[in-house]
Amino acid sequence: MKKKLLAALLLLAALLPVIASVGCDGTETPPGPKTEMLVIAENGETAYSVIRPDISEPGDPGIKGTTALVAAAKEIGNPLPLITDWTGQGGTPIGEKEILIGKTNRPESEEVLATLSGNRYAVRVVGEKIVMIGTSPVGTKLAADWFTANYVTGKTKIEVPKDLNFTEEYEMYYRIASPSATGKDKFDQMMLMANLQGIINRESKSRVYIDGDGAAANWFKTFTSEGGWLADKSFETLKSLKDLYEIAKPYVKKVIIWDPEVPASFNVAGTAAGCEDGVVVSPEMYESWKTTFEGLDVIDLRGKFTGSETGSAKNDAYRWAIREYLEKGLCSRDFICYYFDSAYTRPNGDWAYVSLRDWPIYNRAFIFDLSPWGDEAPLDDPDQPIGTDLETLKLILSTQRKLLGEKGTFEVCGFFTFSKYSRWDINTKSKHETVPTEWETVYVISEYGAYQNTATEFCWNQSLHSQYPYGELKNNRPAEMLDYETNKVYLSFFMADYDSAFPLYNYLQKHWADENRGKYPLCWGINPTLLDSYPDVISYYYSTKTDNDYFGSDASAAGYFNPSRVPDDFWKEMIAHNRDYFKRMDLSVAPMILDWDKLGDRALDAFSEFAPDGISTIICDFHGNGGKQAKPFVHDTGMVCDELWNGFDTSSVDAAVASLNRAITRPSKKNSSFLLVRAVWVSPTFISDVIDAYRASNPGVDVEVVDIYNYYSLRGQQLEG
Repeated sequence: MKKKLLAALLLLAALLPVIASVGCDGTETPPGPKTEMLVIAENGETAYSVIRPDISEPGDPGIKGTTALVAAAKEIGNPLPLITDWTGQGGTPIGEKEILIGKTNRPESEEVLATLSGNRYAVRVVGEKIVMIGTSPVGTKLAADWFTANYVTGKTKIEVPKDLNFTEEYEMYYRIASPSATGKDKFDQMMLMANLQGIINRESKSRVYIDGDGAAANWFKTFTSEGGWLADKSFETLKSLKDLYEIAKPYVKKVIIWDPEVPASFNVAGTAAGCEDGVVVSPEMYESWKTTFEGLDVIDLRGKFTGSETGSAKNDAYRWAIREYLEKGLCSRDFICYYFDSAYTRPNGDWAYVSLRDWPIYNRAFIFDLSPWGDEAPLDDPDQPIGTDLETLKLILSTQRKLLGEKGTFEVCGFFTFSKYSRWDINTKSKHETVPTEWETVYVISEYGAYQNTATEFCWNQSLHSQYPYGELKNNRPAEMLDYETNKVYLSFFMADYDSAFPLYNYLQKHWADENRGKYPLCWGINPTLLDSYPDVISYYYSTKTDNDYFGSDASAAGYFNPSRVPDDFWKEMIAHNRDYFKRMDLSVAPMILDWDKLGDRALDAFSEFAPDGISTIICDFHGNGGKQAKPFVHDTGMVCDELWNGFDTSSVDAAVASLNRAITRPSKKNSSFLLVRAVWVSPTFISDVIDAYRASNPGVDVEVVDIYNYYSLRGQQLEG
């Protein structure tokens, strides 16, 4: 019975004379049968005029929308007079019935515009006037176009609901120059700019591109040129940081003031800003922007962290952020950011790890800067109880791991501060060198099933690049698989270390443009998880590769981790993570696995699931526990396991040849020599020159430079032969 009654009611509703009304959220809802209509034109007669601003810029999109509306009205036989808002001598008096398009001198236009912010437009009935206006000329055009499509085109008369009130956000693309200020001012302004960019690119339909250094300019040119994914986007240039704030304003909810006396609070403020849609400002910037921020809630971190909890104000700050944001599940499950805080950076105007703050804001990521060492206090916090930094770091990692459970892995984006945590520059008394500090960081995080994307400084616009909708990526495979021969030298070159965002974004594009790329087969090492932040950059490399360009994962696979440190409980998720990213990039080799000891059976079985065509390792035991490099062998799954040679001297061609001569044993009629070379940040021309010079210095030796797939295949044939 209930079903029959419902059906009858639905039929009755369908027969009622429903006219759609429009709400302020951009959705259309049936208003019911009593909606009053405002008739604008019928049977060729109208009391209305279309009013546009008398003063307008050439090519104003709003004017185009106005003329399109008038043309559409004429086409249906209801022409509308078009006049400007000039009311002086020779002008037209203000009428009661007008269609106002754009910023006219009528109070109704100002009234509606005052209700808009960001990139929005409105079509609204005010009394007997219809107002169409946007926060930019593009918005005004969209308002006029929307009205034309909904109330003019295809109609016999022009009429609208008297309660018409439509507001919609629209898409815009913007460019803004990085701040021209210097010192602390540049640091503060860069933080706010990147902060606002992250919020806009996450929350709105609009997108912001910051014109940064040379790499940013190069990539902008690449992607806005013909065939680029941004080629059809029209970028409007913003003149000031205040202009950028006006676009972000509808989405900004809080202001977070960090404490210069506690440099870690700069990172804590960044975490809070991402989680609470806030902006990070120094006390000085807050004072100068106070009226702009009027009405926003303020989180003031000044004086909040004193060391009363841990004996370290620095660690108190991070412990507070862990409780307030990380433990409550407000932060990203995918990323935590290892970014420099304000110590030694803001005083020097160093904004290398500030320009990329759009990325943690965009992802709501937890941000920290802590030492991985438990045997000495860091330079920036010498009075803390020794090991406090490491305890807090482990608390962050364990909390993130607990939140994930068995549902995945997570990335540590960024790098340690050399001068705070290792013997570098002003830190002359540290016990630890830089490379061991890098390895120690990975040693610590791997225990939690995490992986690292190390160097990320000066990586611009990740919150925009990451939105590229990339498709299938197709790696090269050799046209011919070779048969193993004795009395030869088999050489293969692995072009490393593009395992982190900075070298992928900055260095690789220079070497990619080398005129000798394609002369010899080269395997380019890329961290597959960089598809998260720079999918368009990676796609560009794939689409422009030669037949001699191959791709393999860099340290260590899909992210930088130590396989020997991954607990058995986390391998299931680690395998799934790597298999996914290897599939996305069409990879099946892992030529640069970094670890403290030779891989055990659990790790070997795991790698054979996503890198079945071959792996190579570099083993360094900085703890002195007896870790050793395994001799080349074939795993029982058929995966070839080799060593990646790490002794290539790239200081000059002669030095490189000398190092090859020391590493390569002379081949014989019974055997051949193999060497997989790690070549860090060198050009194809350099490799070509080295190969030619090596051949010249070894007359009579049959040297064959092979691609990475043939290298592993030939190595396997030799080992099993």
